[in-house]
Amino acid sequence: MKLRGLRPYLFIFLITGLLVAANLYRKSQNSPTSNDIKSQKTSEIEAPSKPKSLKEVIGQNLKKQEDFVERKDFDDSVLAQERFYTEAEINEMTEEKFSEILNETEKKLPKISDIKKLPPGALHRTPAPVMQAGKDLGLIKEILNVHESFEKLALPFYDSCAKSSDRPTPVRALCLTNFAQIKKKNGGKINSKDYPKELIELTRMITDI
Repeated sequence: MKLRGLRPYLFIFLITGLLVAANLYRKSQNSPTSNDIKSQKTSEIEAPSKPKSLKEVIGQNLKKQEDFVERKDFDDSVLAQERFYTEAEINEMTEEKFSEILNETEKKLPKISDIKKLPPGALHRTPAPVMQAGKDLGLIKEILNVHESFEKLALPFYDSCAKSSDRPTPVRALCLTNFAQIKKKNGGKINSKDYPKELIELTRMITDI
């Protein structure tokens, strides 16, 4: 049960790590020398430190897992109204109930404007609303693992989420990844022209599209 509960967190950490690594790689490609100097704090100028690899970034995010889970702002501001579902409830879930969960999740997904309202100190790590979005999207995926027939209801939800320019990039990437995986499993493909290039590149780092 503990592993099941941690899956959404591991997934959001993966997305966050990929975003950091992708941005770091893009900046190093544009100006490798200047970026090495800016990022270097204690190393000598003659031997600048190398940018962290994707594996290292993801590893560091995973190590912070317990810290994220125990955060006060996360527990107090987000989890107070969270609805938990037991394994039995998921197994017995109806399409009507799943549709309700999709609607509730869509309303709860954070917007960029929500992130901007957070105090500066909260932005030093993954914002609580983004963490909660990962958990909410993880619940949907958990339900779909049990009820594959519900995928037809989830596809429009994922597509709309991925196309919402007012959502944080990690949230959109999670939605697009899930959308692409369902499409691929059923022999379909997504139209990459429907989404920003940056989002497509990030999703391709996680799954084939």
